[in-house]
Amino acid sequence: MKNSILVGFLLGILAPIAAFLLMRYTDVQMQVFPDKPTALYVIAAAINLVSCWICYKQERDKIGNGLVLATFVGMMILVLTKNIQIDM
Repeated sequence: MKNSILVGFLLGILAPIAAFLLMRYTDVQMQVFPDKPTALYVIAAAINLVSCWICYKQERDKIGNGLVLATFVGMMILVLTKNIQIDM
């Protein structure tokens, strides 16, 4: 696989898109995490970050950077589109 940021970004958007589709078209969120509305997105981010760690271990740093970029962009979109409240 080619070591480029674009490949990493494209791989990195797969998990957030899958989380979005699961949230939008299924009841998985309500069945598994009824009180955590963003749990699937957090799982998608965790998948990307573990994949990034694996890429860095295999010296595919550009793919890892693309994964981090996709994770960051996805979480920014999540924060801007969801009403997330942090209760302390």
